[in-house]
Amino acid sequence: SVPAEQAEGFAKTLLALPGVMPAGLGARDSLRLEAGLCLYGNDIDETTSPVEANLVWSIGKRRRMEWNFAGAETIRGQLDHGVSRLRVGIQPQGRQPARGHTVIQAAGLDIGEITSGGFGPSVNAPVAMGYVAREHAADGTPLELLVRGKGLSAHVAPLPFHPHRYAR
Repeated sequence: SVPAEQAEGFAKTLLALPGVMPAGLGARDSLRLEAGLCLYGNDIDETTSPVEANLVWSIGKRRRMEWNFAGAETIRGQLDHGVSRLRVGIQPQGRQPARGHTVIQAAGLDIGEITSGGFGPSVNAPVAMGYVAREHAADGTPLELLVRGKGLSAHVAPLPFHPHRYAR
């Protein structure tokens, strides 16, 4: 971290570099969403398991071999027997984005909820993530989103919406 009295100078130094521009929370959020990354408090919280959120990869290899951490038995049971809901990518049709807390339906039944949604500038289309009942989680599954009281066609889409280029 940077001491508060040095923060402004540090920011000015960074912004002086070629190709560096300031970006706000809106930019961060749209890029996070396109990358399929969760925001704590929206997409995951203390009640969400790594299995439901498709984040099992985040449990270290040693931990998965030893299964001796808090919640290990629950996670192991979910891996063995499945979960009732899964986090998926959702691609609304057209240009209208779906926002958080939008109800997701299939065949007229409520099957889930959008947790994050907006317009993805890198893919030039609306994108969203949310949780759906396990039996509706396959890529390509047709969905209906209730946006402002009206149905909006959508489908389950693979995550990420835009390829990662992470440096290790």
